[in-house]
Amino acid sequence: MVRILVTGGAGYIGSHVCKELRQRGFETVAFDNLSTGHRELVKWGPLIEGDVGDRSAIEGAVREVRPAAVLHFAASALVGESMVLPGKYYRNNVMGSLTLLEAMVAAGVSRIVFSSTCATYGIPERTPIDEDTHQTHSRRPTE
Repeated sequence: MVRILVTGGAGYIGSHVCKELRQRGFETVAFDNLSTGHRELVKWGPLIEGDVGDRSAIEGAVREVRPAAVLHFAASALVGESMVLPGKYYRNNVMGSLTLLEAMVAAGVSRIVFSSTCATYGIPERTPIDEDTHQTHSRRPTE
């Protein structure tokens, strides 16, 4: 069975992705610090509790799991909070992602699916947002 490491696997999106992957025959391992995720959502494989910003934790998890790919959902995504606490978002979303990528390179894992937020696009001109959508508004969704 092909093993997939899902960062943020105890969150809403991550847990649903784990369920879908499991139903399609993949083995999933959730990696989550449980700061916004929920242990009870991890039903489709084991949970490794840790933070993507913790180099030894993520390196250990990637080495232990030896995944064919990583699906990366371990991001902070609240627009309002990001305006008040930009350092928290930088550390988690930028530095945590870099730490994850470095752990993957060290372990020889070359496949990643990086999930972003639709907030990147502001208020979209049309939905669903597709691959050709570009940001056209500088307005934040809360304005």
